[in-house]
Amino acid sequence: MERKPDRSKVGGLKVLEGGACLVASFPQDEGRLAERVSTPLALNSINLSFLTHMASDRAVLCTASQSGEAAFTLLRTQAGPETAVHLQPGTAILSLYPHDKRPEVIGNFILSLAQARVMVHGLGSSPAAISVVLPVRRVKAAVNRLFDNFHFPAFSSPQEFFSAQTPPEELMRAAVASYQEKVTKVYWIMPQPDLDLWGLSISSTDILAGFADALLDLGSLGLQIPFLIALPGLEGKEFLLSFSTHDPKPGRERGPEIRRILRERLPGLRPMRLTPVAGIFLHGPHFGDRFGIARTLTVALEKAHISLLALSCTISTISLIIRQHELPAAQLVLGQTFAAPVEGPAPAAARSRA
Repeated sequence: MERKPDRSKVGGLKVLEGGACLVASFPQDEGRLAERVSTPLALNSINLSFLTHMASDRAVLCTASQSGEAAFTLLRTQAGPETAVHLQPGTAILSLYPHDKRPEVIGNFILSLAQARVMVHGLGSSPAAISVVLPVRRVKAAVNRLFDNFHFPAFSSPQEFFSAQTPPEELMRAAVASYQEKVTKVYWIMPQPDLDLWGLSISSTDILAGFADALLDLGSLGLQIPFLIALPGLEGKEFLLSFSTHDPKPGRERGPEIRRILRERLPGLRPMRLTPVAGIFLHGPHFGDRFGIARTLTVALEKAHISLLALSCTISTISLIIRQHELPAAQLVLGQTFAAPVEGPAPAAARSRA
């Protein structure tokens, strides 16, 4: 029986069409994101609208459709002998916000995609927003399901939402801006220690509904999900999921409960856990508005010998997961690389748009 989620109230929904998606899969000894992916794209002035990465395995990225073939050629040229690159044209990015790290909201979003039978080409999140890369032909079906499962105060129906959308060509023109700043400015660089990083390998996107049910169950534990990514393999094989959990009430060991829920909802799979890890969230780095942001970030981390376990760049936030003992060094190098306020919490407006 299909699970009917509670209809949550959320603030916004956004669609960016006219894109191309690339999946790059590489073995552990070639997992150099800066050298293999971000640097060649930046040097050729190719903007990214979406990027996710899982250490020592693969990356998913999106560009404007007219840049897809050029990005594909560049990545194939830079790739080592064991690297595989796949191009998927005709994609869109659908984003929902804010979820405020609530597992039940993220779970309902993923459940909506499963109910709409969407082929997920990539999934990325920030502490406030979650984005999916999907075929443009499935956008309407996904939005219809989201309106079944969520309440959007600004729109009474999917038809009203689509009628208010900016034409794709105008969105793409607006998303390519020119910045002359010598140091990239951000609104804030927010660390979050004491996270768990969970990883799952599933056979196909057909099991996403089970993962969505697991997230809904995690919401009953009072946990937060500040980070989540999903990366398909080539030809849709071996779908990888990675997410971080945070308990707002420290001192409780929730690992066994999380593992039990994952095994109940995803029978036969073996959840992997790494703890403790830390997250770093950079809001406002013009990601998607200009090329080179991902290169600036990944080069700085690699020069500082900081292990990047997972990464998500979506909407206006870059989210990183690193080993907890490397958090002070990462904060230092990022503070030297990006211009950010010295101290103070993230502005409320930034948190809601992240």
